[in-house]
Amino acid sequence: MMITKTSPTRLTLALDIVRRLEDGPMQGYHELGIIKHQVALADTLHAEPYRHDLIECDNPLVPLDNSNICLKACELVRKQFDIDQPLKIIIEKKIPVMGGMAGGSANAAAMLTILDELWELNFTHEQFCALGRQLGMDVPFFFTGKTAFDSETTGVLESINTNLKICFVLVLPDFGVSTKDAYASLDYSGVGKSILITDHLKSALEQGSFEGTAHFVHNDFEISVFKRFPKLEEIRADLLKAGCLAAGMSGSGSTMYGIALDSDHAKKVASSLDYRTLITETLLSS
Repeated sequence: MMITKTSPTRLTLALDIVRRLEDGPMQGYHELGIIKHQVALADTLHAEPYRHDLIECDNPLVPLDNSNICLKACELVRKQFDIDQPLKIIIEKKIPVMGGMAGGSANAAAMLTILDELWELNFTHEQFCALGRQLGMDVPFFFTGKTAFDSETTGVLESINTNLKICFVLVLPDFGVSTKDAYASLDYSGVGKSILITDHLKSALEQGSFEGTAHFVHNDFEISVFKRFPKLEEIRADLLKAGCLAAGMSGSGSTMYGIALDSDHAKKVASSLDYRTLITETLLSS
């Protein structure tokens, strides 16, 4: 029996690098303050029992060995629940790789839902989140979905109730940014200064204020990543010049996004840009 699931991703509307953890089990990691907003852009995953583990993907940048997060999810569940069944997994990739949009984490979450159904495990929401956390700090968000505040390493994940539907123009540069490299180049003197702005953004979302939401978009990673990749700062400027209400970088990059007035405006903006673009919008149900 083959099971198919879509794997929608997210953008980061706010990203604060609060502090580097100096002790405890997460020593060396970072407490973040991120407002994550789920969008309709999605990969599609198919899985079925097979003679041996096999993974296929239409994007050559996706690893097809045991480093693939979907295979890691399979191994995690098989080990914890004493299951011995190899799978064939097919990933139809639409989410940019190394684009700061958490495509791998979204895939891991979708894979766990496939395994739950395929092996009749009946996971609770809490079990999904606990398993996801073992695969990556970004994974639990996808079981909450929609819009949420996430601190990742310190375990705070809170839904934000908003009725806003936002249309985004995504610019996809022809290069990726490694999250590891983005952290390595951080200038700690410049980060963690916009936490109050994140609070304002959360309030704007809850109040359904489109203009307020656009006004408070920000990302601490831009400080260091733009220095290494000035093209990204140029793209942000071009998105604003083309008429977007706000523009920013998702995660640690390299995907840049602009907030458009509506879908027609997004198409107009995209057509005016000399970049590879995609248009996506808020995922209204998940």
